[in-house]
Amino acid sequence: MGKNKETQPRRVILTEDPMRAKMLSAHHLEYSALDYEQGDTIAYTGSYKETPIALASTGIGSSAVLTYINENKTLEATEIIYIGGCKSTTDKPTTNGGELRTVVLATGGSQNLLNRAIKAAKQNGIAVTTQTVKPPDMANTLENVIVCEITGALYERARNDGIEALSILTVSENTKTGEKIEEHEKQSRYYAAARLVFETLALQ
Repeated sequence: MGKNKETQPRRVILTEDPMRAKMLSAHHLEYSALDYEQGDTIAYTGSYKETPIALASTGIGSSAVLTYINENKTLEATEIIYIGGCKSTTDKPTTNGGELRTVVLATGGSQNLLNRAIKAAKQNGIAVTTQTVKPPDMANTLENVIVCEITGALYERARNDGIEALSILTVSENTKTGEKIEEHEKQSRYYAAARLVFETLALQ
């Protein structure tokens, strides 16, 4: 993502999927410039509503996300929002917030970013649910929860580094009902979450 601390945006969007990063750049990032591309790692800089933003895909899994943050510490990011998918373990998705395509704001990270995301959702008419997100090893033992591998690891690392972090997720699979969003559908179905990520970072 480049190594010049003086010119790099302090607000950063991370995702695992390079195709999603390309989609986010093409549809939301203004004055987008490709900084780096190698394998699943692709990075852009640009802006949204005059707010400088860096955007990158990291590769799959929490270890890839943490490795990316570690290798790019010189960016001195102050805010990181992760956008990705999550799973629901509820057999009553409508009443428990686990319905497919629901946008989830994961608690436990930055309260400032969470408050801004809630405000941005209201301003833009985006329906969201605010929930605690559990790690995958709890998916088989707990019901009525949202599961995401990345969130817990990101929040812990952010706290240690003094960075504000938030996960904005889309329910892409329900392990109880067997329903899931197919791969070819994910990019378009994540549009509401994608817009919310940018609107949140643009709020001062």
